[in-house]
Formats: sequence, structure tokens, C-alpha cells
Amino acid sequence: MMRAMQTVDTQRDSVPEAERGVSVVVPVFNSAASIDELCERIIATLWSTPAVSDWELILVNDGSRDSSWDRVVALSRARPEVRGIDLTGNWGQHNALLAGIHAVRHEVIVTLDDDLQNPPEEIPRMLEALSPEVDVVYGVPIASAHPTHRRIGGTTLRAILQVVTGRSEARLGSGFRAFRAKLVEPLPEEAGKRFVLDSALRNATKRIDSVAVKHEPRRTGRSNYSLPRLVRLAFTEIATDLPLKRRGGRSDPSYRVRTVTEPGRNGR
Repeated sequence: MMRAMQTVDTQRDSVPEAERGVSVVVPVFNSAASIDELCERIIATLWSTPAVSDWELILVNDGSRDSSWDRVVALSRARPEVRGIDLTGNWGQHNALLAGIHAVRHEVIVTLDDDLQNPPEEIPRMLEALSPEVDVVYGVPIASAHPTHRRIGGTTLRAILQVVTGRSEARLGSGFRAFRAKLVEPLPEEAGKRFVLDSALRNATKRIDSVAVKHEPRRTGRSNYSLPRLVRLAFTEIATDLPLKRRGGRSDPSYRVRTVTEPGRNGR
């Protein structure tokens, strides 16, 4: 098996696991213009993937200022597999992911961004790479469509993170992930606002791999990750990887939920 920092060879022989349930978690922020297409593509992909026995799509609205939550509610009314979680404000991408993770019902979790830069059609390849010897798979772009400053800044900061933490897989920074739900079962809701999912996954397992995936240009809006914000995220990730930090823990809320979509109230 190829280890962290190497992409999975698409020609290698692999033994797929049995059919399994998959929970897809998407943090939503000001994405009213893209969320319908994203959901349609996720749903079509999961329905057509033989290795997926059951699935759900969880959309976590992280304080959007547009009509994103209205779209989430409408999607949940139209599709019984779609559930929505509305947070009380803008808690941050990783905190929104944690809220969705706490609501999953299946044994495998897939996360991806809401901007259509991670093609949902790559999900089956991510699941295939999640072999019995692997607990976490990152989708690493074949060619990143991010702006130059973000590509250079992200690469540099992750190289620093690798040196500080001593973990080669720290360089596998991507919002496109597939991992086993059991890894995050111990994560509390009171983990503090400065929560980083990737640190939690690295602390839970060393069986981390990656697969090369497509990365599409952003169609609408702009990325919320400026270089200063990337720097802050890197420092937060370093702090949450320190042994003393892990032992001490946090008791502050990581998120607060305002409301959730419910089958009985959505006409399903």
C-alpha cells in the first residue's frame, strides 16, 4: 500500500470492501448558487455506486448570509436522504464539519466543499482507496485550480506543519476526505471553537493514504481562505497536534445548532 504523501495508483489491484453505508457531510456557507447542482451530482453519484449500500447527505449551514438555508430546507423536503443542520452563526468550516459528523448514521464519512471544486463524481475512487488497510483517504488535486497565493501558501504552511508535528501525512491538506466514522466517535461537542478535523484524524490513526482527484475552477464567489487565514489555520492545527494540548482538552462549545430539518415537518 502506498503511504501518506503518495497518490494511489489507479491501476493497482485492490480488494474492495463489502457494500457499506456512506454519510456525506458538506459545510455550507453562502452557496445558494451552487448547492442544488452539488446535491444533484452527489445523489446521482451515490445512487450509481454499487459498493454503497445506503447513504445520506448532511448539509450544515454555517451562518450563511444568502438563501443557502432556504435551499437546504427545500432539498430536504424533496429528498428523504438529505438532512440539514442550521448553526447559530458562522462557527467555521471545521466546526460545521464536526456538527455534521455528530449527526451521521453510517460507517464511512465523506466530506467535501460546497463550491463544486471537488467533483462529487470522484467519490467512488475515494471509497475504493479506503481499503481494509486504510482508515483515512485524502483527495489530492492532480492540478489545483486555487489561486497562486493559496497554492503556494498552502504548500509552504503544510511543509512547516510536517516538520513541527513530525508526521508526513500532515502535508495532505484537503477538504475532500473519506474516513471511517469510528475514528471520530470520541470527539465531543465541547472541543473548543479552534477545532481542526485533520488533527483529530491524525491523532486517531496513522493509516492515512491519498488518491489523485480532479479539481475544478471555482464558478461563483471567491474562497474564504486568504493567506492570513491559512496562516491562522496552520497555527491552530499545530497547537491541536501538540501532546500537551491533546491531554488538556477543551470544554468550550465547538458549535451550536439552531434547528435541523425533520422528516415529519418536511413533508417526507
